Amino acid sequence: MSTHPFAIIGVPIDCTGRATGVERMPQALRAANLVSRLQMPDLGDWPVAIHDPTRDPATGMIGFRDVCLASSTIRDGLLAVWQQGQRPFLIGGCCTLLIGVGAAIKQHYGPAGLAFVDGHLDFYDGRSSPTGEAADMELAILTGHGPAGLVDLAGDPPLLRPEHIVVLGYRDGEVAAREGAPDPAVVVPQMTLREVTAVRQAGPLKSGRETAERLAANPGRFWLHLDLDVLDETALPAVDYPMPGGLRWDELTLLLTPLARSPHLIGVDVTIYNPTLDPNKAYAPRIVNMLCELFT
Repeated sequence: MSTHPFAIIGVPIDCTGRATGVERMPQALRAANLVSRLQMPDLGDWPVAIHDPTRDPATGMIGFRDVCLASSTIRDGLLAVWQQGQRPFLIGGCCTLLIGVGAAIKQHYGPAGLAFVDGHLDFYDGRSSPTGEAADMELAILTGHGPAGLVDLAGDPPLLRPEHIVVLGYRDGEVAAREGAPDPAVVVPQMTLREVTAVRQAGPLKSGRETAERLAANPGRFWLHLDLDVLDETALPAVDYPMPGGLRWDELTLLLTPLARSPHLIGVDVTIYNPTLDPNKAYAPRIVNMLCELFT
């Protein structure tokens, strides 16, 4: 169990290679008083920019070399944070940051779980992804399905064992299937998939509690990934790929509460809020309020 304090780190990564706005998320949440309200030390931002907007012909991924470099930077940064006795609280950027997270977890902890709270499955490959963005593919890469240079960032794949991953709140399964994405239920049947209607039917609080208890029991520790597009598009429109049918703010808070408060939690990342889609700065304070409710 972990009793280490959290430390905030900005990870201003945008896998489009065009700086479309999501890379400004750390700056925007700091401006909304994230640091002072959470009362966590702020370790600044890591240099993780993706500059190449072209799609690599071999891997199908935008800015593949930049993604590899950024993932290595995140891996090494996390190892240093853990060695200093702190728990990382990463503010993205896009979900690409999870590749480096997975590599660091494997290298530092060995087996560890992942509570993957996201509106999308993110299980495309370089062929099926409609965008070529690494954030379409990071869950596949974490489970060993992706290009060399990423899947082996911490030795032999996978970065995280599928049986230690619980996916909560996604709602794009039918779209991904139509676009030819690999089906994680077939490719990695050991991984637990709970789409948004299943979370609602069980109850968000119960779903979060069962996930926290399961990962605490085996493998004994876990990381929490929060992609804010798990929220409905009417609750948070300021994301790059909004969708209907997502969670309400209160439902998301209930889902996250047992996960955020578990002593077995080794780190957190929060991603995908795009401040350029929030010209009135209405949603950054709402995100900060939720995080304070969960982590203070």
